[in-house]
Amino acid sequence: MDDPLPWEDSEEQEPDISTAEGLLGLLDAQAALLVDVATGGSPINSVNESYRGRRRKLDQALRARGMSAPFPFEDLWSWRGYWQAQGLTTYQSRRNRVADLARPAREGLESALAGVELADPGASGASTWAALDTRLAGIVRELGSASDRDDLQDVGRRCREVLIDAARLLATPDLVADGTEAPKAGDAKSWLDLFLAQHAAGRTHRELRAFVPAAWDLAQKVTHGGVDRVDAYAAAQATVLVIRVLQQLAP
Repeated sequence: MDDPLPWEDSEEQEPDISTAEGLLGLLDAQAALLVDVATGGSPINSVNESYRGRRRKLDQALRARGMSAPFPFEDLWSWRGYWQAQGLTTYQSRRNRVADLARPAREGLESALAGVELADPGASGASTWAALDTRLAGIVRELGSASDRDDLQDVGRRCREVLIDAARLLATPDLVADGTEAPKAGDAKSWLDLFLAQHAAGRTHRELRAFVPAAWDLAQKVTHGGVDRVDAYAAAQATVLVIRVLQQLAP
């Protein structure tokens, strides 16, 4: 009996998409199906429902990880219309396009398997910073799809913007000592320092007070380039942790 094709429906063969490894397997199966119908393989009508069902599962699982859906085609007929409109006249050009579309998600999942997936402990209780929660998810997506230096700089910019927004949420007149001039509205680092001085005072929080400005400096460094993926990962992870710590400290 012939081995089943990777896109054939089977509950036993369905990968565990709660894991990065299983999700990568589903991504590869979907990519293989796109290549198959575009290179003289299965008729579209015979596998279209399999593609559509898997697409829903794949896209939902990737979004839950803060990653973008890789294949924009609603069904395989849309994929056929796309390759025709794009002038992908050779089988190899169609294979290459599928690989290009899958690459950001693949790199993000491979990073997760390599142990460099961003961890987010989440806000304790109901978050009052819903907008920042959404922004943190954007950082995860940006890092997962980053493929060159410009993309990594975008990770740094997102980190810096999130820290600025957090500082704006925390900046209140009571943080400024009497007779002292308040920092400028856009001076996020100074406002964060004032907040920590009041809400994380004492020797026991000395390292914490040093960590937050260090995260800011790292985000700035990544924003201005000349870094590798490790720096961008460190800036992103530090930003996630800083926001969660600030949420813990916020009155």
